[in-house]
Amino acid sequence: MPWFKGNLHTHTNKSDGDSSPEIVVDWYSNNKYDFLVLSDHNHLTILESDQTKLLLIPGEEITLNLPYTIHINAIGIKKVIEPTLRSTKVKTLQANIDNIISAGGLAEINHPNFRWALNEKDLVQVRGAHFIEVFNGNYNTHNYGGGGKKSVEEMWDEMLSKKIKIWGVAVDDSHHFKEEFAPHRHNPGRGWVEVFAKNLSEKNILDSMRNGNFYFSNGIKFKNIKLNKEKIEIKISGDYFNKGLSNSLITDSKYTTQLISNNGEIIDEVYGKSVKFNLVKEIKKYTYFRTKTISSTGSAGWTQPIFFN
Repeated sequence: MPWFKGNLHTHTNKSDGDSSPEIVVDWYSNNKYDFLVLSDHNHLTILESDQTKLLLIPGEEITLNLPYTIHINAIGIKKVIEPTLRSTKVKTLQANIDNIISAGGLAEINHPNFRWALNEKDLVQVRGAHFIEVFNGNYNTHNYGGGGKKSVEEMWDEMLSKKIKIWGVAVDDSHHFKEEFAPHRHNPGRGWVEVFAKNLSEKNILDSMRNGNFYFSNGIKFKNIKLNKEKIEIKISGDYFNKGLSNSLITDSKYTTQLISNNGEIIDEVYGKSVKFNLVKEIKKYTYFRTKTISSTGSAGWTQPIFFN
């Protein structure tokens, strides 16, 4: 089965983006994405499918800013879902996740460290969400934490350690398609998912994502990923950058792949483009395993966790 590249979090001028849906879709199409979710705030942005070669999956960023900052993507929905407010932050988060699931969509917890809105104590109380944004392309989403605040990746590990089955994603959260491409601009092409699916249809993409059959990246491209109860094997193609940085597959980078488990513990590391971890001796000690590959360019690619015990 092939891999399909997509972005799950994008804005147009139907909310706070600077460009029309047509311009946004053209950018992703021209940069060889296979599918896209237009996720405007509290708005379902629909384009006719015959206007583009991209598969457009309906989406919405359900958005509350007061008294709590709660932003959740609803992916694969058919109509707008109005934000729901409850008596506490966690109850509000859970209610909106439940609404997405009831509507037949997939729920994505967006940028927990944006405005330092959600921490690990909040997230481990939540159930049912399908995805969490481990990497968000905006500078002010504070993916890496700091000042005593945990990174989103650390919070993800806390959830996984408590046997909360939730997949990680990387997204653009793009708003700016005009004028300059710069670090302080919310530009496209910074984080994406690659989905392993039978073919490029909404049903197959959403089914594969629901089942965790995808990886996520902000620069690394994988060729093959094999996961089972005995071993993990990965083949790395190289560093893949979008237009605006470099539109080529670079093959001279150096790679370190980490095997990660409970509470973010790094169990093992392998160098190179061919990776193999044997899990047989480790299974009884740990709840899950996942991998993170880091390039000498600074980019990373993550596989989804596999669970044991």
